[in-house]
Amino acid sequence: MKTYLLTWNPDDYSWDDLPDMIEKCRQGIPHERRWSCGNRKTFPIGSRVFILRQGIEPKGIIGSGWISKEPFLCEHRDPKLAKIGTLQRCIAFKPDVLLNPDVQPLLDPRLHRIGPLAQFPMNTAAGGIDISDCATAVAEQWQKHLVTHGLLLASADTELSAFEGITRSMFLTHRSRERALRHAKLADVKRRNLDGRIRCAVAGCGFDFQERYGNVGADFAHVHHLRPLSESLSPILTRLEDLAVVCANCHAMIHRGGECRPIETLITRKENNA
Repeated sequence: MKTYLLTWNPDDYSWDDLPDMIEKCRQGIPHERRWSCGNRKTFPIGSRVFILRQGIEPKGIIGSGWISKEPFLCEHRDPKLAKIGTLQRCIAFKPDVLLNPDVQPLLDPRLHRIGPLAQFPMNTAAGGIDISDCATAVAEQWQKHLVTHGLLLASADTELSAFEGITRSMFLTHRSRERALRHAKLADVKRRNLDGRIRCAVAGCGFDFQERYGNVGADFAHVHHLRPLSESLSPILTRLEDLAVVCANCHAMIHRGGECRPIETLITRKENNA
């Protein structure tokens, strides 16, 4: 899966709703934000994205999230250009972590003079560049940065994955489950299905909430961990392929009695029950 870098220069653009978005991330409330993506026309839904603050200090990575809408044309953010009908290309993303640059340290790639981050495009003039080549290094340093500075927010990912099940002192033994990863899984399933629908992945089921309930069921399903978090006392590296989209009934049967039954054999054929 691809990873991209979005840029923000406070000298050029006032991010007025940043405090509100930071609070929503802190509370784990899913939300979406439009952002300029330069001239790039391809941003697959579910791709990982990092936001880089440029211009004035402090500079560095201020947040991360997932692409939720592919590029589209919209009114230019510059009022003067918008007044004459100028458009700009944007994407929409759902942030999972956003930092407050006034009180929280940003991840500054300039401090990594050797290693994979030594060539990080800190001064890129264009937003929306592909950083997949260094995505793993960025994700690892992002995770380390959050933990080191006690930023108790949603955990970052490695290789477009999420370290889940992290026991944090503030929450004692409570296990975090990355909300953004769930949204990315649903988006990935929609993208892979030709009709853009989400169906239960349990063999022999295929339940579609939208087909049964109409619009209220659109884009809804449970997301099941094929490797249960309860089996590990240490952080688990969860990739999208470690997750499965299932219906509520199948999810309940998978875990009934404290088990984690395989989705391939959950539903027994009728002839075997005769």
